Amino acid sequence: MKEVTGTGKTVEEAIESALSELSIKREDADITIVELPTKGLFGILPGKNAVVQVREQFDPVLFAADWMEQILEKMRINARVGVRLQDERIELDIAGNNLGVLIGRRGQTLDALQYITTLAVNKKTVEFVPVQVDAGGYREKRRLTIQKNALSAKQKAVKTGRKIALEPMTPAERRLVHMALSDDHDVVTYSIGEEPSRRVVIDLKRD
Repeated sequence: MKEVTGTGKTVEEAIESALSELSIKREDADITIVELPTKGLFGILPGKNAVVQVREQFDPVLFAADWMEQILEKMRINARVGVRLQDERIELDIAGNNLGVLIGRRGQTLDALQYITTLAVNKKTVEFVPVQVDAGGYREKRRLTIQKNALSAKQKAVKTGRKIALEPMTPAERRLVHMALSDDHDVVTYSIGEEPSRRVVIDLKRD
């Protein structure tokens, strides 16, 4: 929640100055008058400007949901947006039909939506608020698929005695592979390559 101090010859002028700096409307603000303006005394003592503190009324959870609904409307996608706050992370879950256009290849479009929504939310906050955007339960399905593929590749590496390179993945997806095999006694994992082609390699542990 952002807060600024506004000054002006009148209280109204001070308020308008602060609202302009925050780029918000009066109904979206908490306003506190810190000091009333005073006139100078006989031209000897200078007068004082009015001073106000204006704080933006901002709910990041509601903002994120509204932001996503506007994006869906502009994309002409008929879908519902569910929202909740889980472990200080905003989770948006989009439900509807034909969500493939929102997900994209390997979730790339979904990741892009998550990125711009995170930027939009945190442009208005003081402390960073993480945001996750999901559509049709894609992320959970993808997580299970990645873990399954990681275990399958591990078994192949052990059976053949050769290291196995997985398909290119996002940093979050590569992290899932590393975590899935972090306690394995037979193999180690590491990443190679440059984004967006960076991938995980599963290799046998060496004595």
